[in-house]
Amino acid sequence: MKRFATVGRRLALAAALAGGAVLLSAGFGFAVAVDDAVGVEAAVQDDEKKKRKAEKKAAARAAKEQKRLEKQRRQRGRTVRAVVVPSEPATAPAVEPAAEPAVAAVPEPAPAPKAAPEPVVEPKAEPARTVAAEPVRTAPASTPEPEQPRAAQPAPAPAPARDISLNERIRVAEVLLDVLVTDRKGNVIEGLGAEDFVVLHDGEEQEVTSASFYGGPSELASPGEGGTARTDRYFILMFHDQRMQAPQLAGPQMDNARWLKRWIEEELQPNDQVAVFAYQARLKVYLDFTRDRDEILAAVDAAATGKRDLERWVTRSDPEFDPNSPSLFVNLPVGKELARRSRKLQEALELVGEASAGIAGRKNLVMFSLGFGEIGQFGSYTPDPRYYPQMREALNAGNVAVYTIDTMGSRRRSIASASLNDSLSLISNETGGHYYANFTNIMSPMRQVAEENQGYYLVSFRSEYEAGTQGYRDIKVKVRDGNYKVRSRTGFRYGESAGP
Repeated sequence: MKRFATVGRRLALAAALAGGAVLLSAGFGFAVAVDDAVGVEAAVQDDEKKKRKAEKKAAARAAKEQKRLEKQRRQRGRTVRAVVVPSEPATAPAVEPAAEPAVAAVPEPAPAPKAAPEPVVEPKAEPARTVAAEPVRTAPASTPEPEQPRAAQPAPAPAPARDISLNERIRVAEVLLDVLVTDRKGNVIEGLGAEDFVVLHDGEEQEVTSASFYGGPSELASPGEGGTARTDRYFILMFHDQRMQAPQLAGPQMDNARWLKRWIEEELQPNDQVAVFAYQARLKVYLDFTRDRDEILAAVDAAATGKRDLERWVTRSDPEFDPNSPSLFVNLPVGKELARRSRKLQEALELVGEASAGIAGRKNLVMFSLGFGEIGQFGSYTPDPRYYPQMREALNAGNVAVYTIDTMGSRRRSIASASLNDSLSLISNETGGHYYANFTNIMSPMRQVAEENQGYYLVSFRSEYEAGTQGYRDIKVKVRDGNYKVRSRTGFRYGESAGP
């Protein structure tokens, strides 16, 4: 009986062990099944993510390609419109009768059938017709009348863009730029032609139609000789009076005035025209363009010491201006209006640029300043978008090159004030001027300004725009010879905003 009981217990134990093994294997199989299900689900989600990502990339590529094709179609359409001449000559004068009557007067060939416009696209046929109607290209090379006095020699043609109407939708702006070209040592380069200059807008080369050299009074021969034309040099001297914010500037400002007067007495040329301004909470006007050295010296003294400006004088009727000198004052507001419109230095410079637009030739604004604007929280200068763009556009439209001279010179010590020199450097670079710092006295920078303005080129180029639009375009001017340095304004206005 005991043996049977032992065998029974062993059989029961074996059955229990077998049942446990079955349960264990079933549990392990269930766990494996669960893991497999989770892995499959994760793989499906990854596949869906990859699929969505691929679809997004494909959609982005398709949108980019669509934009490229649309841009290409617009450019192709603009090119075709630019060379299509209206079939009815009588409608051409209605576009712009006063600016280019010669364009409307050109006889038109027999119009092609409307069903086949393709043969009309001849890129070089129509530009030759409009070039013949441009008096600007021959003006610099024309010989002045011998009996005309040297002081009254005509200055180069004004810089604002000139419109040539091609049809009712596309117009061509004839833009004039004053360009300084020097070697590495600062010597003025003569003898360049239109083929030597490159004007770029949005990376695309514009058509340069002419390039004429205009020389200063001390370096060049008589008018018309050697392919050059004589013109006066224009200097606008401006003191940014910041003694209220930094009293330590009083001494350096008076030192600058003394050296500036010495430069006027010793190195100012007979045909140099000088105007004197200052800024202290508003624009102050002390002297209009004149060649009279005594008046210039007195105005520099008044501006440097902060005396009362000539606001009351310019409000009188029929002021007596030098008949041989152009006037900035006649284009400036007066009285309370002048103060209201020049509460910021940027606004004052904008007014100077607008007042200079009607005066032909290059104007050199020499400004003594510590800097303007505000320093950001990271210690860097950022142009104020409320004032800076308008100032830059007005100065470039008026052909005003800004030469900024640090009031402190080599004595500048403050890190905060040193950051403001970025404002001076920026406005000089964008108007074709130069920023000077770290000098012993201002005779050195003044001599450099006068030296590089002994001669400059008047470069004419064409730029298309849609009729009825206006605005400002950025450009870059280069010469094909990489050994030369070029300085020019970096933009121009077009359309109605470009002025007459």
